[in-house]
Amino acid sequence: MNTPAFLLCVGCALALAHGIVHAGESRAAPGYNAAQAQSGTADTADVQRLIAAAAAGERAQVERIAAEIKARPRPARGDRRKARDLNDRGLALWQRQRYSEAADYFSQARAADAGSAEIAENLGYALLKSGRIAEAERALVDALAMAPERASAWGSLGQIYAKQGRHRDGVGCLLTAYRYASNPKRALDVYSRLAATDEDPRVRALLSDVVTRLSGT
Repeated sequence: MNTPAFLLCVGCALALAHGIVHAGESRAAPGYNAAQAQSGTADTADVQRLIAAAAAGERAQVERIAAEIKARPRPARGDRRKARDLNDRGLALWQRQRYSEAADYFSQARAADAGSAEIAENLGYALLKSGRIAEAERALVDALAMAPERASAWGSLGQIYAKQGRHRDGVGCLLTAYRYASNPKRALDVYSRLAATDEDPRVRALLSDVVTRLSGT
C-alpha cells in the first residue's frame, strides 16, 4: 500500500493519524455537474452544506448530511487497473516529495476512473503540497462527495482553510476528521506534535486550537 510515502511530510502524518492509507482506485474533472445532481449523485452543494455544518459544530447535522450523501449513487467506475497503475506512479513521486509531478499522475488516474474517493483525495493533497490551493480544495470536495467519512480528506481540507485564513472552518474540519479517525488517540497525538512543527503558522494555530478543544473533552 506504499505506506512509507506518508512518513516523509508533515501533512502525511495527519493521514496516518486518521487511519487512511491512500493507495488507489478513480475519472475526472473537478466538481459534479447538474446532470449528476439530477440523477441522485452527490454534488458540491451537498458537500458545502456538510462543510458548513462541520464549521458550525453541528455534529448531528454533519451525520445526517453525510448519510444522505452516502446513500446516493457514486460516479460510474472506469478503468480501475489503469487508474491503480497511475496512482501508484503518483505515490512513488509523492514518496520523493515531488508533489507537482505526483499531481499529474493522480489527475490522469482520475481521468481513468471517476469513482475513487482515494484518488480524488490523493490529487487534492498533492495539489495542496504544490501550493495549488484552490484546485486542491475542489479535489478534496470531490472526495468528500463520494466518501464523506474520509477523515484524512477532512484533515487536508482543514489545512486549506487555515491557509486561506478561514480558521473557524478549519477547526470544524479538523474536529470532524477527529470524529471519523480510526484511532482518535493517535490523531490527537499527531495534532499535538504538528501544532509545534508545521511550517505554516496558520496551520500551527489551527492545530493548537483543535488540540486545546479536544484535550478539554
